[in-house]
Amino acid sequence: MKTSIRNRLTALILAVCLSIIAAIWITTAVFFKPMYQASTQAELAGIVSETVKAIQSNAGQLTQETIDEISSHVNLGICIEISDEFGNGLLLMEGIGDACQLHGSRSTTSSIYMDQRRLNTKRAQELRQKVRNSGHYTGQIVDDYDNKQLVKGTFWNNKYTILASTSLARTDSVVKIVLSQLRTTAFFTIVLALIIAALMSNWFVKPITVLSKATKEISKGNYKIKIGIPEGSRDELAQLAQDFNIMASEIESSQRFQKELIASISHDLRTPLTIIKGYAESIRDITGENPPIREQQLNTIIDETDRLSKMVNSVLEYAKLSQGAMKLNIVQYNMADMCSDIADIYSHRAESEDKTVVYDGPEVLYVMADASLIERVMHNFVSNALLHTPARTQIVIKAEPLENGKVRISVKDSGEGISEEDKKHLFDKYYRSRKSSGKQGTGLGLAIVKTILESHNFEYGVDSEIGKGSEFWFIM
Repeated sequence: MKTSIRNRLTALILAVCLSIIAAIWITTAVFFKPMYQASTQAELAGIVSETVKAIQSNAGQLTQETIDEISSHVNLGICIEISDEFGNGLLLMEGIGDACQLHGSRSTTSSIYMDQRRLNTKRAQELRQKVRNSGHYTGQIVDDYDNKQLVKGTFWNNKYTILASTSLARTDSVVKIVLSQLRTTAFFTIVLALIIAALMSNWFVKPITVLSKATKEISKGNYKIKIGIPEGSRDELAQLAQDFNIMASEIESSQRFQKELIASISHDLRTPLTIIKGYAESIRDITGENPPIREQQLNTIIDETDRLSKMVNSVLEYAKLSQGAMKLNIVQYNMADMCSDIADIYSHRAESEDKTVVYDGPEVLYVMADASLIERVMHNFVSNALLHTPARTQIVIKAEPLENGKVRISVKDSGEGISEEDKKHLFDKYYRSRKSSGKQGTGLGLAIVKTILESHNFEYGVDSEIGKGSEFWFIM
């Protein structure tokens, strides 16, 4: 059976609330009485101690000043009595009233000469005797109705017996009141928990629901879907939404790349395939017995096959670079050697086309980069320059150190130049200017260059004017 997150969150909040209520209930029912009695006992002990101090401060005599000091320590519900060394009552300060099991008096008047029937009840005299015998006393007295009274007493200086007591009947009343309030509190807490659970579950589940709907849109092919992230939100759900948006963008980019690949390369693939098929059929049906023409057609088939191979390799290389499948291998190497070697490599081809390729720069120029990828960039720049440079002109590969410690590499040709409109899109994949029409190429060369240089965080660009040639450069 499917259980929603909303129901589980509601159950969790209710479980936590009920656990807290149960803990408070058990603590109150089990520990409240002992804790309250311990607190009351400490209060009585303090009153007895203060009474002894009051007597000591008045030369050990029970005077009116002593009585005044004791009166300030008597709280409502506390009974204090003082008797002599023989157990005869001297002073009663009654705060319990008729519920007092020692005196049963409502009197709250402090006087040395109280009614002896109130001071010297049988139970009071028995308790005084216990105090005199042991020196100190702490205990409870219980009447026939199970009413309890806590008593604290001391026999001071073999002269005065001091007793302080209070009824514990109020303890049961307090516990009943607290438990009654807990029942009401529990009811309202459960109702409040349900409301909070409903609000929190909606707040918590809403982004998950949005994410679920967005995932379904992705499955339908809507890769432009984006999840809104509240401003300032930095929790895990916001991070999940951000990751989803990145994923959707990557999928959209991949799909767009796939569509562009099919749309842009289909024509370029179709042309050499048509040529290959046409010449192959011609060799089979017509020129198979004519060696010169057959040789020419076979060479054309080989050239078109090479062209197809280069096209496929360029597509695969760009796909790997753009998707981050290639990891940079950063090393230190002499960039001057690389530029000089590339100039030598292309010099032979340039000579056959009545062009020259030269290197202009120092012999030692150390840089940090992925040497194989930067070499790919240089090959692309120089091959493009040869393609667009007329005969009897020069291509210059230049390397120069800059004041900030970086190195500027450029390839300058003497071609027809590039218009401002073309320069804006020159590094876009499959973009080919009008002047490039009819020239061999995949349209991915400069896109691959762009990906390589951006992966290195290198600056790059092209400076060109119509009729004055072009200079492709990057700073490493």
